[in-house]
Amino acid sequence: MQSSLNPSKAHGWLDIVETVSVIGSIGSSIASIFINQAALASIPLSITVMLNLVNRRLQLESLAKTNQSAVSQIMPAVEANSQQIAQVKQLTSDYPQVKSNVQEHSQQLQSNQAAMLQEQSETQGKIHTINAQLTQSSSDFSQLKNDTQNYTEMLQTSQLAITELLQDKAEVQTTIESLTAQQMEVVKKVDYLGKIESSTQAIRIAPYDADAYYKRGLSFQALGDNQGSIGDFTEAIQLNPSHASAYYSRGLANTSLGNKKRAVEDLREAAKLFFEDGDIASYQIARDSSKQIHELNSSVSAEDGEQVAVGSLFA
Repeated sequence: MQSSLNPSKAHGWLDIVETVSVIGSIGSSIASIFINQAALASIPLSITVMLNLVNRRLQLESLAKTNQSAVSQIMPAVEANSQQIAQVKQLTSDYPQVKSNVQEHSQQLQSNQAAMLQEQSETQGKIHTINAQLTQSSSDFSQLKNDTQNYTEMLQTSQLAITELLQDKAEVQTTIESLTAQQMEVVKKVDYLGKIESSTQAIRIAPYDADAYYKRGLSFQALGDNQGSIGDFTEAIQLNPSHASAYYSRGLANTSLGNKKRAVEDLREAAKLFFEDGDIASYQIARDSSKQIHELNSSVSAEDGEQVAVGSLFA
């Protein structure tokens, strides 16, 4: 039982027994020679043979167990090697496709690299063009800035010149308007002088014509010759004491000369005659004018009084 549990120890013990049996056999053989008993010599020999057989069997069992244990330990490695061999075979079978893929990928990389180099070259060319354009644009901007400054200065100068021209134009316009007014005055004066000449001719022809004196008096009054107009108006009134317009015009001339009392008398007489003739509108004007002149404030200067009275009368 001990030998079955520990073959190495049983094998060692059997080796000792086998050695002892061999020695015993040798000794029995020697003894048989001296005692001449063959049967006695055969006993140890049989035992020896039996022990040898047992020992060989135990050794074979031990070797079988050892081999089985070694095989059990080697099997996982063998299986792993088999899997590796299968993988290697798979890889070997896939190698042409992998090689083709690698070559295709390499060619694609080379093509992409060439395209990238071409694109990089084109990009550098574009960048160079853009830099040149930026440089030109910067130069153009500087020139434009200078031109703008020059234009601004020219514009300011032009504006000053235009302002001066406008001022000159305004002055010229004022001068023209003044000259026009003067021209109109001259034309009016010439016209009135012509009327005076015509009225004078009429008076020469008809010295007793009150209207001729009245018309010439109006022309003198329009020219600002109030004294001369009063003479003609007086002559017309002497020729025609009912000449209402002559009284009214003489009243205005006396107002311009500051003769307020005479002016009021003439205007009241004119209002009376207008009323008798049925000219109510002229009557109202003459009456209102006489009231205004009569009611003038004495504190107002003579010049202001004349302006107010004349303005009111002509209104």
